[in-house]
Formats: sequence, structure tokens, C-alpha cells
Amino acid sequence: MSEKLDKLRAALEKEKERRIKINNRIESLERRIQEAEAAEVNEMVRSARVTPEQLAALLRQSATTTPTPAALSAVGATFNNREDSNDEDDE
Repeated sequence: MSEKLDKLRAALEKEKERRIKINNRIESLERRIQEAEAAEVNEMVRSARVTPEQLAALLRQSATTTPTPAALSAVGATFNNREDSNDEDDE
């Protein structure tokens, strides 16, 4: 085979290896994003002090309307006011 074809095939193999590494990196980043999103949602649910049943009711409501404070109260959700209590300490 010609030298030019050998160089092109070698370059192709090198780029394929790079693509595999990039795809692995993309998968890793997507997995980390998914884990971070799950942790964030978990923290929101914990701060709202909702039970699994209340969360299910909120999700059903949100399928048709945007949850409002009234909707949250209707299912018995309460919120930690960590930020509010910090503000009171400053006064």
C-alpha cells in the first residue's frame, strides 16, 4: 500500500480512539449531572417536608397546573425557613 494511505488509516484510527475517549467523558458528565439533579430534587423535597404521598399529589397537580403556595398547603407541605431564621439573627 501507499505511504499516503497508511498515514490516512493511522490518522483515522487515532481519531477513532479520541472519539471513544470523548464519548466516555460525555457519558461520565451526563451521569454526574443526573446525580447532581437528583440530589438537588432530594434536598428540595426534604426542605419542603413532604411525604412520598404528598409529593405524588403535588406531581399529579403539577401535570395540569403550576403548583402555588395554596396547592402546597393543600397537600400539607411545610418549608424549613432556614434563610428566614438567619435573617432574624442578623437583626
